[in-house]
Amino acid sequence: MNERSAFSNRRHGGFSLTELVVTIVILGIITALALPAFNPQGADAAWFQEQVRAAMRYAQKQAIAQRRLVHVFVSPAQIDLCYDDPCTQPLLALTTGTAYSISVPSSVVLSSSISPFTFNGLGQPSSAVTLNVSGLIVTVTAETGYVL
Repeated sequence: MNERSAFSNRRHGGFSLTELVVTIVILGIITALALPAFNPQGADAAWFQEQVRAAMRYAQKQAIAQRRLVHVFVSPAQIDLCYDDPCTQPLLALTTGTAYSISVPSSVVLSSSISPFTFNGLGQPSSAVTLNVSGLIVTVTAETGYVL
């Protein structure tokens, strides 16, 4: 057996295409999970933006369901939902039965173009509202009350 034929029977080293694709997919998943850890303020803001959207939708749906005004009070520290102004009759959260209030995380800055504003029994806001959550915008459109 000559040297050349012994070399041609050996398997060549390296990775198959399947191994490379699986490795790249695993690295992509690990990267997607690890990136928010490098920007906790951005993750907090994105999470809180979704909480603000949910609060606006909840206020609107409760106004429709109960055919009454729901007031939304926005301050730099929290958002409160109430049936009156000033807030002596808070709207209750369905899950806890306590006053619906969400606190702003310390790494997030919250501001509103109008506060307080209301949703009427048809779900319409008193006017168009823009909420700024550390640069991320939540918009409540006039007339329809659609929350973007």
